[in-house]
Formats: sequence, C-alpha cells, structure tokens
Amino acid sequence: MGVITIENDHLQCGDTLLLPLESVLAVTSSSLLSFTLDNLIPSLVVTPHEDTPTGKEIQKYLLPGLPSHLDASRSQITVVNSSTAGAHRGRQVYDKLLQPLLQTLDITHEYILTSSASTISEFAASLSVRKSGLPHSVILLSGDTSIHELVNSLTPISSTQSIILMLIPTGSGNALMTSLSRGSITSALFELLHGKPIPLNPFYVAFPGDSKEVIPPTTDDPNGKTVALETPDSLSGARKIFALVVASWGIHAALVGDSDSPEYRKLGNDRFKKAAEENLARNVAWHGQVRYSSVLSGVEEIVEGPHSYLLMTSISSLEEGFKIAPTAEPLSGKLEMVQMPFLKGEEIMRVLMLAYQNGKHIHEEEVLYKEVEEVRVTVLEEEEKMRRWCVDGRIIIVPNGATVSIHKGVENIRGWNVEIVV
Repeated sequence: MGVITIENDHLQCGDTLLLPLESVLAVTSSSLLSFTLDNLIPSLVVTPHEDTPTGKEIQKYLLPGLPSHLDASRSQITVVNSSTAGAHRGRQVYDKLLQPLLQTLDITHEYILTSSASTISEFAASLSVRKSGLPHSVILLSGDTSIHELVNSLTPISSTQSIILMLIPTGSGNALMTSLSRGSITSALFELLHGKPIPLNPFYVAFPGDSKEVIPPTTDDPNGKTVALETPDSLSGARKIFALVVASWGIHAALVGDSDSPEYRKLGNDRFKKAAEENLARNVAWHGQVRYSSVLSGVEEIVEGPHSYLLMTSISSLEEGFKIAPTAEPLSGKLEMVQMPFLKGEEIMRVLMLAYQNGKHIHEEEVLYKEVEEVRVTVLEEEEKMRRWCVDGRIIIVPNGATVSIHKGVENIRGWNVEIVV
C-alpha cells in the first residue's frame, strides 16, 4: 500500500505525517487534500518518501484546476443536504468533509438543508426561473429517493437548459451509486473532483391519467393518503415518471407498498423483511398481459401471465451484492426486464437468492431476462392492492384494465439536459 509523507501546518516544523494513498482526494499545485478520521486535512507541502507512489500512480490525484462543474464562474453551484436520508449522516459529511473541501478550493456555493418533504421538489421547480445563464451544478447529499424527487420535479422549459448532478451517497440504499461502484463517501468525493459529466439517461414510466399515488405516512399525517397522480407534464395529458433505479409490478411492488403502512413502519428497517415474508407466504398471482420489444429481435413478444414478478431497471444492483440485472450498464440508457410467471413463495425466494450469486438467477428456466426497448403492461385485477406499481420507491395505483408503458433511457427531461459526474 502506497503512502504519502507530508508536512502539515498543524504540526511543528520538521514533523511529518504519513497518509495512506486511499485517503488522498487530490494533489493541487499548492496542497494535498486528504481526509482521516472523518475530517478533511488540507496539507501544504508534499515531500519525498521512500514509499511514495510513483508518478504514474499519483497521476490520477493531480488536480491542475477546478473542473467546470465546480467553477462558480461557469456554474451555479448548490449543495442540497437531505436531512432525513439514511442514518441522517448528511450534516456530518457536509460539516466534516464537503464544506472544508469546497472552502479549501475556494468554491462558493449555496447550501440547502431540507426542512420538509417538499424542499427538494420546490428547489428543482425554482431552477427554471434562475436567470444567470450558467448551467446548474447540484451536489446532493442523499440516497436514491432525493435524486428521483429532483429529476421528477424539473418543470417543462421551452429552451434547453443544463443541470449537472454530483451525488454523495448518504441514503440507506444508494442503489444507483452502488451500481456505479461509487457507493462509498470516499469514492464519491474523489469523483466530485476528478469525474466528468455524462448523460443521466433515466428511463421513464407512462401512467394513465386516472392513476393515483400513495403518499406514505408522515409525522403530520401518520396514516398517509392516496391522491391523484400529478406530474409536471400533467397539463399536456401525460403522466411520466422518470426512473433511475426500478419500476415494478407484482411481488416487488407489493412488499415496497406494504412496508410503508403504519403497522409495518413500527418495525423500522425490518419492515421490508416482514413485508417480503408475508407476501411470499400468500402465494398470490398477478393477472395481466405483458408485451415487450426485445432489443435483440426487435419483435414484440407477449406474455399472458399470471405473473409473480415483473421488474424493469437500468442498473445492475438494487443493493450491495444483489445483482438483479447483471448485464445492465448504468447510465447507458439501456433497459433490462426481469419477469417470472406465477410461482409459490418458496420458489420465488430460491430464485431471487441466486441474484446474490453474481446474478445467477437469470439462467433459471423460470426467469425471463431481456434487454428491451419498451414494455407495455395491461393490468387485469379487481383488487386495488394488486394494481400497485413501484417506481423508485413511489407507489402508484392504476385502474383495472389500464395499460402502463415503460420506455428505455432518454437524455432530455422536459427540456433539461441532465448529466451526472462519474
């Protein structure tokens, strides 16, 4: 393991400090930026040491100048800290690491700490009226939910604008960043400085106009509620929800939906396990027709059902080690479909557990796994709970007989060019 020897301005003259290479974020013309014990250390002088990495090894840490997404003269920079994400680590990460890093590099920015469930959506809606003419650079301290909220709250615009996202994963799942191998705070901070913006390419789900959304319980409304589904493009007749992680119908949507009920939420993080166990024990089938266009054949195929599991995603792992779509290429715009016919609960569990073995489940005869252009699902269920869809954790209820369509990734979101730094 390589180490770097530095002279630190907090040490007495002549003293040195050894730093493991993996703690280094950047080397600039005047300083070395690293962190230890959850604190940033701006060090003034890099000095030779017999174990110092070679020039080739240190090359990737060199930061000759600020990238455009962190240059306040070329971007409007905002840090949005989701105060309720995960274990509520966002404030500590900002105070101990991110804010000192930005200050050391003389990066001016606006800081927003969320104070309600609508903070992020209100911020996103405000971006269209900020008239500086510069692209928006947004550093998110959050999990997948906040990214989803921001993207889906962007309002339609007539002339194209750009927004660049930088993600510091402080949520409980962080499926997108995990699939990008950026699931740690360390790797995310490194990419913040050294990464390049590329298109986010979210896929989208189009719902019929009379669909409803389940609003989960909150402190103010402990029982939650169901409201008409509204999106920023509702006035045009569309109901598009852009997805970064998953869209599902069947047992996955059911367990996510059940886990947000008041009785399950009392169980804390165990609510997902409990919801999964009870849904599997019911041995329920979901009825409807699935039509999909395979990328390989280009021909529309039909699966009549009944179904146990239907999931579309653009990322490989829904959580660390759980490779539900092992051939997925995050941010490529490609869309993968995983479908299982009606199976008993223990058989579904057996198959899904193979996803923890590097995605071996896709080789089971019960599993239909395809890269698709589009999927169209007509739901044929009388009971409302059987008509629930999950899109990045949001629960949408569609009418009986309604058709939901899922489409591969797009670069433009209601006029916005959305990129992510990786």
